[in-house]
Amino acid sequence: MTFPLGEQSFIDSVKGVDYLIDQHISNEAERVELRASLADFIAQEATHRHIHTQFNAVLQAQGFENRVEERINKRLERYRNEHPMNLLAATCAYEHYTAILSDVMLKNPAASETMQPMMRRLWLWHALEETEHKAVAFDLYKRLGGHERGRIAAYLLAMFLMQLDAFLQTSHNLRRDGALWKPSTLWSMLTFYLGRPSRGNGWIWMTTRPLLAYFKRDFHPHQLGDAALPHAYANEHAQDWRVVRTGSSQGLGHHSGATHHQTA
Repeated sequence: MTFPLGEQSFIDSVKGVDYLIDQHISNEAERVELRASLADFIAQEATHRHIHTQFNAVLQAQGFENRVEERINKRLERYRNEHPMNLLAATCAYEHYTAILSDVMLKNPAASETMQPMMRRLWLWHALEETEHKAVAFDLYKRLGGHERGRIAAYLLAMFLMQLDAFLQTSHNLRRDGALWKPSTLWSMLTFYLGRPSRGNGWIWMTTRPLLAYFKRDFHPHQLGDAALPHAYANEHAQDWRVVRTGSSQGLGHHSGATHHQTA
């Protein structure tokens, strides 16, 4: 339920540093290539925002109020008053988080096999694209001279805020559903975090090491994950949807020709 705001902030963060690209990169071919990759990133995140906004509208119609949206908006307003590289550092942090979750879903079918088929398709499509562009914001931050201290500080804050937002919204949803204080809910939570990965649970065991890898000084997103997995999944499900592509390199904010999955 937090995704539309988050994805818009990712788009804003890469657009916000566009003026720095000309200052830091003198090679014209490199600038064109970089802006083309950013255009794809923006197109994918804009499509994610659009699809999840539709999904949130369905939840809203069922009575599940988005309780964290206002607090996230206020947080983003504070970021807009800071240097644009700080928002980009935050994007790098959240992109790493989502890339790890996506990698787990793609390599462990048990993690999504109990989902309703349409929801499984939605989440695995999203996971595929997150895995594909997981290094775009990170490479941009590094190329523009981003500092290690800022990268790590943003990640620590993002880890805390992501858990806090998820806890608050999930608690509200469970309370609305009359399930918050049921013993089965507590057992479900413990199983989700500490259960067996072979059964799609045990997310602490599956994510802790790659999440902590971000603290290494020589870290790069491509050090983690299996690059063959998203390609294999995309090929297997090519009849269901297509990965979003801009089809052009017109620069930031211009993503004409983008396509999106056909299940929306």
